[in-house]
Amino acid sequence: MKKLTIAALVTSSLLAANASASIVMVTDPGTSSKGNSAQIIAAPNAVTNSTVSNLGQQGFNEQQLVSLGSDLLVDGGSIVSGTNVASHMIFLNNPDGNNSLNSHENVVWEFSSNILGVMSDSGGTLEAASSALLGATGTTYPSAFGARGFEGPDNYIIDGNKLTVSMYVTQPGDWIRVITDVPEPASMALFGLGLMGLGFSRRRKNQA
Repeated sequence: MKKLTIAALVTSSLLAANASASIVMVTDPGTSSKGNSAQIIAAPNAVTNSTVSNLGQQGFNEQQLVSLGSDLLVDGGSIVSGTNVASHMIFLNNPDGNNSLNSHENVVWEFSSNILGVMSDSGGTLEAASSALLGATGTTYPSAFGARGFEGPDNYIIDGNKLTVSMYVTQPGDWIRVITDVPEPASMALFGLGLMGLGFSRRRKNQA
């Protein structure tokens, strides 16, 4: 009975620890053209154009365990209904009235789980449509507006759990939403029980 209780506790801990997919690292090969490095930040109170600004790319985590009730549109396709996902935002936005070019190239954002898709359309329509479902709790998001997403030379490259992002902004800036997967709860439970089983087996062997 005691062993079963320990196994349940370990499994619960694994589920709690893995029911999210966060930004774990950002690697900046230099700085932006205005001299700022990329940063991971806490979700701000608002990400509207007039209330948030920075001089280097910044990223933050949004909702962490969402089971999609319908297909979710992303660049070039969709993520199917029933998928468990986590959401994250990356943005670069000059202060109001500052229309000089700020470029921040080849910044590598690393997540704790694989990337399923990105929302970067120029008008921000995909992002705006998903904010009620995926946006951070307590953060105010704007409606779609022109040039909110990627255009011109802006680009990204997906490589498993890494996203390489280059942004070139004047005013307004660029905001993109990154969707990652999260471990399936059933799989994590089996994994936890398997680990406990191996531990008990090794303990019996040592005692023998």
